[in-house]
Amino acid sequence: MDIGENIRHLRQNLGLSQAEFAQRMDVTKETVSRWESGRSFIRCNNIEKIRTVFGVPVEHLLGEVAPTRQDVKLPVADGASRAEGKAAQGEGVFPAYKVDRSASGTMLRYLAQAMAPADVAQRHPASFFVRLDSVDLAKVYPQGCLLLADQRMRPYNGCTVVAIVDDSITVIRRFQAGNNTVVLSTLGLKAPQPDLVLDKRRVCILGTVVWFQAGHDVTPD
Repeated sequence: MDIGENIRHLRQNLGLSQAEFAQRMDVTKETVSRWESGRSFIRCNNIEKIRTVFGVPVEHLLGEVAPTRQDVKLPVADGASRAEGKAAQGEGVFPAYKVDRSASGTMLRYLAQAMAPADVAQRHPASFFVRLDSVDLAKVYPQGCLLLADQRMRPYNGCTVVAIVDDSITVIRRFQAGNNTVVLSTLGLKAPQPDLVLDKRRVCILGTVVWFQAGHDVTPD
């Protein structure tokens, strides 16, 4: 179950309409609708605000652990997510995004849907695609390909991640972590972009890349 579905179940279990939930979160009803449908990524500060306002552990919003009876009910087991359901049918359909400029930096914008092989989808049901439009990782991936990022997989040194820096800049880079710092690097064919060396608190990992495929494998909704 992805974060959008968890937010919807949280809202419904609290008996709130999208407008009422939006009012408590100080966002618009349309923003809540985009979160729940997976058409917009929820930023780290809003995840923290949900945790604070509604008393829900972050792990439950991200779908990493099942809630206990003492927690707000987020039904994880009774019905798989859209991606899990498609994977069970041998399809493996996930939302696909691109990195786009916004007023405050860069963000993920919804493109359409894309299909992954069923075995990949079954191993990584809580995932999304992002199109790699830059050449920053040209030594590893072809420009324009689709990267499948698993939202539940913990990043490891040397992997590729989709991350938000300072709650405003979305990047796709190689990951390296120390005790208190994260290094986000490029692997381009030309002169590499400078490494981003950041305090861990400035980085929100959206997903760890586990698969890539041709960029034309995108299907309209």
